[in-house]
Amino acid sequence: MQRGIPAVVAMRYHIFDNTAKLFADEFYRTLALGWPVDAAIQTTRNAIYREVGLDQPDFATPVLYMRAKDGMILGSS
Repeated sequence: MQRGIPAVVAMRYHIFDNTAKLFADEFYRTLALGWPVDAAIQTTRNAIYREVGLDQPDFATPVLYMRAKDGMILGSS
């Protein structure tokens, strides 16, 4: 963030491999559709919640640190 990167997604804790795959699939699919990064993170967290449930902390593990005011980090399409 100090180098001017518009957004960083971090994992607060280790997650299971199947959750990591789900995260990558859903997050990048949503970004490819042109969604802002903050909305992509939220839909991804929702997908993780639906898949693994509330008994696993995986849905709350991804966090977003963002400089971009509008959440758009990839430019307009």
